Amino acid sequence: MDKKTIILFGIGNNGKSIMDAYGKYDTFFEVAAIADNQTKLDDYAGVKVISPDQIGNYEYDEIWVASVYYREIKKQLMEQQQIPASRIRYVEYPAPFLEKAFFDRYREELTGDKTCGSKELQQVMQYVSDNGVRMYCYPFYDEYMEQEAPVCYDEKRKLYYGVCFGRRMYLSRKYDTPQKAGLYFQYACMEQDERSPHRYITEHFQVKKGDVGIDIGAAEGIFAMQVIDEVEHMYLIEADSDWCEALEATFCNDRDKVTIIQGYVSDTDRDGNLTLDTLFGEQKIDFIKMDIEGAERKALQGARRLVERCTPGMAVCTYHSAGDEGAIRAWLETAGSYVVTNSPGYVVCQGEWELEHLEDAGFRRALLWAEREIR
Repeated sequence: MDKKTIILFGIGNNGKSIMDAYGKYDTFFEVAAIADNQTKLDDYAGVKVISPDQIGNYEYDEIWVASVYYREIKKQLMEQQQIPASRIRYVEYPAPFLEKAFFDRYREELTGDKTCGSKELQQVMQYVSDNGVRMYCYPFYDEYMEQEAPVCYDEKRKLYYGVCFGRRMYLSRKYDTPQKAGLYFQYACMEQDERSPHRYITEHFQVKKGDVGIDIGAAEGIFAMQVIDEVEHMYLIEADSDWCEALEATFCNDRDKVTIIQGYVSDTDRDGNLTLDTLFGEQKIDFIKMDIEGAERKALQGARRLVERCTPGMAVCTYHSAGDEGAIRAWLETAGSYVVTNSPGYVVCQGEWELEHLEDAGFRRALLWAEREIR
């Protein structure tokens, strides 16, 4: 692929992360300058920092906006600098450094020299060749990024929230500006869009009236919000104390049927970890949703007795590490009487692990659904 010359717009946390990694990895882009509306820096990581009105002095292919003010900046560039929308792109660390690895791995498919093995894969290949790598390589990603996020601020709790499924969804206090809160809210809603490969609730994973379930890696609680009116009881397990605070606010009117547990779910009860077998003993559990950043395999090992005893319906994330899908599928098929189905479509995992294992970078299935086999 041809090397692009870009101007990076924004030298906040995201922009600095990109520039700190720039030069450490083999990239397909060169940063000509860094534009910013407010910074007093003259340069960063050896690259000149300029004001937006100096952009016209540079030759470049694209402007990459690395700021939560993406929509405002895009409008500014289009109206004040007459830069076409096609040359403006939102970027988020570490996606730009994964992109070359993706193009190297799928070069023949992306150039059309080789036919993809499936229409699903061809769809994401077409998107990447036109738009670059994102977590969700589908047009709905761009739809969400262009929308204004309707978030509000609760003065009493000092937390931002958005409204979905008819409820307030409070966010961690680390999202302390409307822009940060809005971007997170957009991502959470995008993740559970009907078109998303990461959507939990489908024909393969349903919650019935009176079920008792566990949400492991609850975060903002968007999964629990979808099913809270149906369940008899819901256990929300989350390691981050700020997210636990947000969950307390979100489910403040449901405390009779919601239990919030702070901790890490694993295959041992030592060193601050928890196992589902110990937590739930002989209690009947009807379903489990699990999204814990690559710790899913260990969490399942610590739930073997529960799974054998209850055969709960399961939605388990499988994209955090390259070997997760195969290993988790094999575990589910041997541990319980399950029919196991992967979610449709693909996602791109964007974490530090990926940068350390670029040879494994690729499109992955987001989830496995395990349904109790009917005999």
